[in-house]
Amino acid sequence: MRANCDNYKKYNERMKDLIISSKRIKKELIGFLACFFIGFVVNVAAVFYYKTTSIEIISSLPYIFIFASILYGIWSFLRVIVLLINRGISKIKVGNK
Repeated sequence: MRANCDNYKKYNERMKDLIISSKRIKKELIGFLACFFIGFVVNVAAVFYYKTTSIEIISSLPYIFIFASILYGIWSFLRVIVLLINRGISKIKVGNK
C-alpha cells in the first residue's frame, strides 16, 4: 500500500497544471452554443417541413444535443487540422530562411 502512495506522489510531482483561461472557456461555450443553435434551427425547419406537431420541437431536444455534440466534434477536428497545417507551413518557412 505504501508503494502505491509513493508512486502517486511521484506522479503528482511530475504532472503540470493545465490552466484553461476563462476567455478560452467562453470561446468554446459560444462555439458549442452555435452548434446547438444550428441543430435547433434544423429541427424547427424539419417540424415545419413535415408539418408535425410543435411539441416535436421540445421532445427532440436530446437529439438536438447529440447532433450539436457531433457537429462540435467535427468543428474541433477541422480546427485541429488547420492548426497542424499552419504549424507545418510556419516550420517550412523557418527552415527555408
